[in-house]
Amino acid sequence: MKKRLTGLLVIIMALCLALSGCGNKEEGSDTGSKKSADKKTEAATVVKTIDDIDTEGMQDMPLQLESVTLYDDGTVKVVPLDKVKEIAETNDELEDGAAYPFKDIGEVKDIYLVRYGNGGYRTLIALMEDGTLSAISAKDLIEEHILVVMPNLTGRDNYVSVEQVENEDAFGVIGKTDNDEDIELDYALDF
Repeated sequence: MKKRLTGLLVIIMALCLALSGCGNKEEGSDTGSKKSADKKTEAATVVKTIDDIDTEGMQDMPLQLESVTLYDDGTVKVVPLDKVKEIAETNDELEDGAAYPFKDIGEVKDIYLVRYGNGGYRTLIALMEDGTLSAISAKDLIEEHILVVMPNLTGRDNYVSVEQVENEDAFGVIGKTDNDEDIELDYALDF
């Protein structure tokens, strides 16, 4: 009986050691992937930076973003502030104080900060390398303080740029296609 109990304890201890070793490997590999992502961004060249996002006249519906940076490797780095930062930290979405909301969709070719509607909504639209458009949900960002990406806004893959327009009483957003079509994006942004 004593031999069996000792054997059982040895097996349990071996399993505990094996399981704790597996946990350390996972933590190490996760840390390694974050470090490699940071090194990738550090090695990339800045293509475009959007600062002064919540400037005078925009405080009624602040996005709570300090800056947005597009790198030549197609990465977009978003530095959040206040509630957006707090919630992103809670959800473990930050790497070195920044979020990379488009990283799971693909490489970004250009990034735009646009205003639309007559209520002061603003958002970020990304022109992807594949010609599609993706955007941060303005409603979720402004009202819920979370970064939710809406991929492939209109189902098209032939966009070449985005332009903000101003009508008599509202702002609008137009997607320009490679065959010179102007596609109104406001309705696609309302989700």
